[in-house]
Amino acid sequence: MLAGRIHPISRIRAAVLASADGPRDVTAGPWPAGTPATEDTVSVASALAGGAPVGSHHLLEAMLRAENSMASKVLRELGVDPDAVAAKIDELNPETTTDANPEEAAARTMEIRLVDDEVHVILRDPATLTIAKEVTELTGGPLQGVGPVAGMFVPLWRSTNQLLLKIQHVLRPDPDEEDRSTASTTDKAVRAVLMPRFRR
Repeated sequence: MLAGRIHPISRIRAAVLASADGPRDVTAGPWPAGTPATEDTVSVASALAGGAPVGSHHLLEAMLRAENSMASKVLRELGVDPDAVAAKIDELNPETTTDANPEEAAARTMEIRLVDDEVHVILRDPATLTIAKEVTELTGGPLQGVGPVAGMFVPLWRSTNQLLLKIQHVLRPDPDEEDRSTASTTDKAVRAVLMPRFRR
């Protein structure tokens, strides 16, 4: 009997009750230990989220890219193509799902352009536009990192450069990773997911 093989049965009962009727003074236990494939999947999903909350779409792509995992084998044997899944994820609007979060919604409207000898970082989300309009009204014109104000621009400069270096690393791996044998499992999977998107 199942109850005889699983101990303690009270934890299972509490988990079922919590999922069926909502919370009931049940203390959640720690997440159970995962297989290497699970650990790789969670690691890739976290890297794909890039600091935003991990969404189900990150987990789905991570499962498809996990090398030699059961989930990957099942999905591929069922004819699920990772590239088709990626295209569908990009086509659908996450704002219509429970995976919506304000950070990723704002990030989806951002763009970095090279115009002559200038890098233009473009933010289009309504919240940033509202703040920027008010600040430029208060200052009477464009903002520049001049004098003591320069220190306030340092975090923006630093994060822009870090982002560009990450993208550069995805598109052009370090020479010692050329054979892919020294690249980590997470790096390989993230590169497989992101590289086609950057090159569109």
